Amino acid sequence: MLSQYLKQPVYWYDWMMSKGDPRTSNWPLLGSPFPMISIIASYVYFVKVIGPAWMKNKKPFSIERVIIVYNIIQVLLSAFFFFYGGSMTYLSTEYSWLCQPISYATDPATMKFVNLGWYYLLLKIFEFTDTIFFILRKKFSHISALHVVHHSSVAWGIWIGMKFGAGGHNAFFPFINCFVHMIMYAYYCLAALGPHMKPYLWWKKYLTIMQMVQFVVAFIHGLLPLYFDCDFPPGFVYIIIGNAALFLVMFSNFYRKAYRKEDGEKIRKHGITNVRHLYNGLKKNDFYQNNKDFKRKEN
Repeated sequence: MLSQYLKQPVYWYDWMMSKGDPRTSNWPLLGSPFPMISIIASYVYFVKVIGPAWMKNKKPFSIERVIIVYNIIQVLLSAFFFFYGGSMTYLSTEYSWLCQPISYATDPATMKFVNLGWYYLLLKIFEFTDTIFFILRKKFSHISALHVVHHSSVAWGIWIGMKFGAGGHNAFFPFINCFVHMIMYAYYCLAALGPHMKPYLWWKKYLTIMQMVQFVVAFIHGLLPLYFDCDFPPGFVYIIIGNAALFLVMFSNFYRKAYRKEDGEKIRKHGITNVRHLYNGLKKNDFYQNNKDFKRKEN
């Protein structure tokens, strides 16, 4: 009996791997989940444990120029994947916005897009560098659960798509995510130029709103194959809407804590200032009125 239970995980693993996309089953990082799991686990352990401990007694590194170059590269790469990948999918007339089935064809055009997906997976791993910069600059407060979960989950989600069904309806989130990242990394690049850019970065709140809208759109779009039949696997639908819902909740929580608190502090600050001005004005008026009454009595 025990041996049967011990064999079950092996059975389920073999069964799951047999469902993989045969076109990518022998590609680097896609043969089994363990290389990708190792990369993500190493990333999480480094940014949450090893990195902060290593930097504890060190001065922050001055890497502003490196960060600027990195963000410019990210803007260019995001633009490339958005426009070039979009020309094969949602910016073309051959891709359905409502429900696009996964094509397991091996013709050159299809394989060109599948290859692009593998490079997009590498881009998601490259984005782990965001957090490494926080470590090197001792910005430990920026390494939130939202930040780490978002980076890890997106990379893992792209791996699942590449492993079990590259393309089809799965291509929508990378498409809109690249558009958002063009703007996001442009903001980070401007912020890295120095404090003198702060007056021009008033739109940070709206960047977060755009990120939340992205997940709302991804959630709604992910539901469409349940209503428009195009032979898209329902398992992918639940993964898409599950990730979109998770990120929407986490980003909404971040927005509530970061911006509503900030707005509240501004209101309290300006409110106190206005009360002080009012109080000082009343004092002056009282003094003026008392002085007039005093002069009347003298006369």
